[in-house]
Amino acid sequence: MNSKSDIARPSWDEYFMMAAKLIAVMATCPKLRVGTVVVKNKRIVASGFNGAPPGHPHCSEVGCLKFEEEGTSCRRVIHSEHNAILQDSANLAGGTLYTAYLPCIDCMKAIIGARIDEVVYEGEYESHKSRYKSSRDFAALSGIKLRQIPEVNIVNLLARYYEQHNEDKPSEALEF
Repeated sequence: MNSKSDIARPSWDEYFMMAAKLIAVMATCPKLRVGTVVVKNKRIVASGFNGAPPGHPHCSEVGCLKFEEEGTSCRRVIHSEHNAILQDSANLAGGTLYTAYLPCIDCMKAIIGARIDEVVYEGEYESHKSRYKSSRDFAALSGIKLRQIPEVNIVNLLARYYEQHNEDKPSEALEF
């Protein structure tokens, strides 16, 4: 039997990325579901997911809004990063933003405006697009640290935790 101190804990990066991924389940754009958390002093202070502005129909109800000349991006949604910043932009200075993908240039401008110090992400959209190259440039010019981490598999981390936590319980108790 493992002692409580032997039970696997995720790293802080894994923990906050898992929170961002959990928040993503609330996203209303079927094209891509993304969640974001902003953290200060190891505490989540804001969160957001991609969805339509308040009072507007969601993509899940009426479909994505796309303009042919702009590619496949949905223009109906507010990105998760923006939604998190809109919760409390005055109190996010010095924070760290966790999201699954490198933010686009529009989100990076909001991140800069909120004076967030670091962006932690797992992957990148098609990074050859100008808006993502510009996003990196804006971050560098503003002194924002961009840090890519390996993909966090929330299901595997939870399974590992519950397997260790429930060693002495019947296998049906491992369901979550």
